[in-house]
Amino acid sequence: MLDGIFQLRKGLAFASLALATAGAVSAHAQEIRNVAEYNLEAGVGLKGFDPVSYFAEGDKHAVGSDSLNYRGVTYNFLSSLNKDKFELNPEKYEPTYGGWCAFAMASGSQVDIDPAIYTINGNRIHFFVSTRAKELFDEDIAGYEARADRFWKQISGENPRN
Repeated sequence: MLDGIFQLRKGLAFASLALATAGAVSAHAQEIRNVAEYNLEAGVGLKGFDPVSYFAEGDKHAVGSDSLNYRGVTYNFLSSLNKDKFELNPEKYEPTYGGWCAFAMASGSQVDIDPAIYTINGNRIHFFVSTRAKELFDEDIAGYEARADRFWKQISGENPRN
């Protein structure tokens, strides 16, 4: 009798784990991605600059030629190594707010960027239209991020990058 109860509990635990795992995979697969709200040129994000290169030592960001389409956005990479790094952790490397100016996003608007003007805060990379916009944003990163996060969610339906 006890052996039967143990087997039943074991089976129920396995079924619960399987359902939880399927739910997690399903939730990730159904994550909202509103590429129509991204700052793209002919489907290319970040004006062709390699998103991984911004996180490399020496601040050597540049336009790449090795392309990858990630969930509707084409990114270019300087090397296959950078492309591999991106594929392993795209959340780290994708531009925040679809590649729009973070300061403008915090103000409730979508403004183009200069890919040479940016701030990295943790795993989030923010781009700006001007050095002045960057300076203002950098004075209160947490406050501006919170406002920009809310506006990005409102216009795109997407949760902001972490």
